[in-house]
Amino acid sequence: NKNMATLIATLTLTSSDATSDELSFSVTDSLSITGDTVNLSRVATSTGDLTLFASSSYSRSYIYLKNTDGSIAMDIDFGSTASFNLRPGEFAFFPWHGSQNVVVAADSGTPVLEYALWEA
Repeated sequence: NKNMATLIATLTLTSSDATSDELSFSVTDSLSITGDTVNLSRVATSTGDLTLFASSSYSRSYIYLKNTDGSIAMDIDFGSTASFNLRPGEFAFFPWHGSQNVVVAADSGTPVLEYALWEA
């Protein structure tokens, strides 16, 4: 899908005991979407590497990922570099440069990953 759209992203963090001071802040950004999009989708993962987004197909983008499983974690890698681990129920939203593939591999089993992409 080719778009000329705006994506509004908001992050809110609050806690009364994570730091010595009470934590409460929210940031919002208006992101320009000018290229392809991948609608909210789900895929069953495995312990083998699955290329979710190929760098040859997308340029700079914003990516949403959520591990929908209740007990199995999964690794998210950029190319062959281990980047971060999504524990059960965790999510991530981040800007992606588009220079390395986004690859996912489950720690075990076949947990489901929810994902979307908006090309900037």
